[in-house]
Amino acid sequence: MANSSVAGQIETTFLSCSICMEHFKKPKALPCLHTFCEDCLRDYIVSRFESAGQFPCPICRQLVYIPPNGVYGFPDNHFILSLQDTVTHSSSQNTESGSFEYSYHQRNEDLSLPLLQPDKYSVRFTKPGSPRLLKTFGHFGLDQDGLVHISGLTYSSMTGDILVADCSLNKVLAYSKSGDYRGGFVCDCSIRDIAVTAHGSILLAVSRAGSAIMREYGYEGNVIASYGSFYKYENPFGICVSRMGKVIISSLQHNNIHIFTERKKPSFKFGSRGSGSNHFLLPYYVAVNSRDDIVVSDSGNHRLKIHKNDGTVLHVIGQQGSQSGEFFYPQGVFVDKHDNIYVADANNFRVQVFSPEGEYLSTPVENTYEFGVDVKPTNVIVVDNRLVVALRGTRVSLLQIYDWDDSKYSQSAKTGRKQPAPGGLLGCCCPCLSSNLSYDDI
Repeated sequence: MANSSVAGQIETTFLSCSICMEHFKKPKALPCLHTFCEDCLRDYIVSRFESAGQFPCPICRQLVYIPPNGVYGFPDNHFILSLQDTVTHSSSQNTESGSFEYSYHQRNEDLSLPLLQPDKYSVRFTKPGSPRLLKTFGHFGLDQDGLVHISGLTYSSMTGDILVADCSLNKVLAYSKSGDYRGGFVCDCSIRDIAVTAHGSILLAVSRAGSAIMREYGYEGNVIASYGSFYKYENPFGICVSRMGKVIISSLQHNNIHIFTERKKPSFKFGSRGSGSNHFLLPYYVAVNSRDDIVVSDSGNHRLKIHKNDGTVLHVIGQQGSQSGEFFYPQGVFVDKHDNIYVADANNFRVQVFSPEGEYLSTPVENTYEFGVDVKPTNVIVVDNRLVVALRGTRVSLLQIYDWDDSKYSQSAKTGRKQPAPGGLLGCCCPCLSSNLSYDDI
């Protein structure tokens, strides 16, 4: 019976369209990671936004471009379809076995809580040979140290803190490397991604901050400066700092990448909307390697791209799919000191690692839906032999720290040859985030 009640909650919470409030019919996934019935989405767009070519997601209000072939062009959410089949089968069998076997007892559990809370049940889903999950920290909530939507993740070697940006609550929180809460501050504008300068100040991609595209903050939350005079409608998202001190920001509004000088002055921009090698569709996040090449998660095109710092395309990596090396709305990207690339492959519920040239190396974290049916990785960094992954889902917003061996792929980064076993990587996308400090004991 426990299995039946859990299946019922999954149907109500995760398998119902928020527009029609009924079970999904032909579920379509949007770039913001929310899902709706195809017909509901079509009616919603036709009634209000068809002539505009874009529309705000009914849940998060993020602007979404309408594909050339209409709503049909949005990808099917095969995970939801599979889950519907599993729940239907589970309900018909009415047994305790099958796809909903968990590592804790379901009896007398408070089903008003998110399913499979890692902190509550001490769940460990990593497979033998996978990185060991050391700690889960952060929690969903509106309190001082609560999180709703983790949009930015970075590390400050100046303070030894993991810094988190929340774009729903517009605040920045700081945690120690072992996941202990240290403090934070709230911004009076909309914030997205976060980076740290070589001097230790905090850079945020911002909107609704006058005409600014980024702001610089002190560690106490004081505004040092706002940058940009013509970006009121830009809708920036990803931000990173190059080894030469230049700032790179992605724009969701114009589907391009902005480059700013060390003094935060506009330098140039490249890219436009489309699916060609020189185009982007919702370039959410950016990172840089040791040569200051720019890595972009081209989310709407379900791929990664690597550009020279003058905008020249070097590599186009992946396509839509669920096989190794493929993507389904990739989100956060990170580059380690070996120039290997980490990707939060959100709608495939996993983190993938690639060589500097884009060769698939490993999937250190996968099946994040086991921490909650719609829990997806949205960002990832590596700090001192630890892999830190940000996750979000319905009433879930948290971070996880995994033990991560930094020796397995160092040779592959130099030679381009794939190593035989999955392993760990260390480093970052800019000098202000790298560190030789030893990791705190966890």
